[in-house]
Amino acid sequence: MRQSRFTYLLLGLLTLLVLVPGIWEPTGLSGKDEYFLGLRTPMEMMARGDWLVPFLDGAPRIRKPPLLYWLGRSSYEIFGISLSSARMVTVLFSVLLVISTAGIARRLLSRPQQAWIAGGVLLACLGLHTEGRRFMLDIPVVALSTAAFWAWLVWLDCRRWFVLTLAALLLAAGFMVKGPVVLLVLLGGGIAHSWCYRTPNPPLQKNMHSLVIHFLLLLALTLPWFWVVRQLYPDAVAAVVTDEVESRQFLNLTPGIFFGLLNISLPWFFVFFASLWQIRRERGLPRALLVWFAITFIPFLFLKSFDRYLLGSLVPLALLVAMRIELPNQRPVWAFRAGLLIACLLGLGLSGFAAWFHLPGWGWLALPMAYLIWAWFKPTRRSIRHLLAAPALYWLALMASVFPSLGVGAIPPEVVDTAKTESVALYEGPQPAMLAILSAQPHRHYAFLRPEDFIKLGHSDIFAEEMAFDRLFRDAKNAGVTLREKNCFLTLASHGSGIRFTKPGASPADWQEAFTTRDLTPLKTRICSFTATHTVAGVAP
Repeated sequence: MRQSRFTYLLLGLLTLLVLVPGIWEPTGLSGKDEYFLGLRTPMEMMARGDWLVPFLDGAPRIRKPPLLYWLGRSSYEIFGISLSSARMVTVLFSVLLVISTAGIARRLLSRPQQAWIAGGVLLACLGLHTEGRRFMLDIPVVALSTAAFWAWLVWLDCRRWFVLTLAALLLAAGFMVKGPVVLLVLLGGGIAHSWCYRTPNPPLQKNMHSLVIHFLLLLALTLPWFWVVRQLYPDAVAAVVTDEVESRQFLNLTPGIFFGLLNISLPWFFVFFASLWQIRRERGLPRALLVWFAITFIPFLFLKSFDRYLLGSLVPLALLVAMRIELPNQRPVWAFRAGLLIACLLGLGLSGFAAWFHLPGWGWLALPMAYLIWAWFKPTRRSIRHLLAAPALYWLALMASVFPSLGVGAIPPEVVDTAKTESVALYEGPQPAMLAILSAQPHRHYAFLRPEDFIKLGHSDIFAEEMAFDRLFRDAKNAGVTLREKNCFLTLASHGSGIRFTKPGASPADWQEAFTTRDLTPLKTRICSFTATHTVAGVAP
């Protein structure tokens, strides 16, 4: 028991070590769900004095349950509004995810040492390094679901009341982060465990009263908020449900999700599929883990999905890979080299891009890449600790040093200083993406501006990127308002995904000019601020 606690403590500290560096960088990897939704919502809650129902841009933010926004606001209140205080919430959930995966491995796999190997495999996945550094919903919900399944396994062994209560609390918390999707990892793990039920336990029927009571506890913790929101905002709830159904595009086959799995599971993707080939004739736990993986993966094959939706699949993937790589004679060398090749190409692409355009930070990847190649090129002759540590340090260097050096989302200091002291508006984008968190103000975003909006804004700066200028001026014309350009700057601006940082519609000629001149200007987005100077009707806005 003491050794297992040391393993969990060590894995938790290592997770902090590789995920915390760089979370304060505004030019680090981000995305629209973070800078537009996640970071701004707790700030607006603070500005409005709201706790029960999150608000964003003056409207209730009820598309997702509120727990992550409650935690974000709590962190802002305690540590101040900053990228670090927001993203640290997700980092701590990442710690919970790694430790829970190790705990499940200790319960399910045959050898105790496979627990820390499974946690190390997960810690070496690219998906944990990209999503564990962003204040978004996906890591927290997967962490809570995984921890709930771990608690369930413990309860099956000890049948103690408080352990079942802990499982119910974790499941309720996950439901309050992202709704029913929290059941996916737990359900898949439960089916896998039932498939490979190896230790004798009293039938669940003897504990049915405990299960019923804790199910009622789960309902009591989750349903009241949804009922209150339904009473307060019935029209908004109906609109959210309709929009969710339409946006998810259910029953539409999306084979591209396999590339999403490749992305988040690097460098283990090919090792995992080689393991699937090895277990094609095996029964018991390996086959059960495959079922668990299928339950967490297949649903996203039939709806509009993002890579991060597959984070739950990394848990059974880590367990299966841990079973294979512990024994050198079972390690598929070709799969290690394939994963190594793609990981190195990704790093070389980003660091080469930075070096070509004279950007700092690219050199930090040299030593981690050399270590990765050394540890992975002949994995049968290396210690397993090197196989786990090398990719984790490699992703650390890539996410904390190389990517931030590209300057994605960089904002001139004078723009941030203005936004700290004055109210500004963000028009259709929103750009500058990180202006709200850097100025510690939510700054309302407008998809379009009506005449009354211009009156309300007065002489406030209105920020828009170049592709939105025509729409902005059309709105101003319809409102009888004349806009005056105030300040402009160029930047690599994130557009939804963190890696889509060139200006929309960048042509091959733009890319050629940039690489020829070694100047990123042709690829940058132009962002300007405007002020309303007068109206046709003579009413000052």
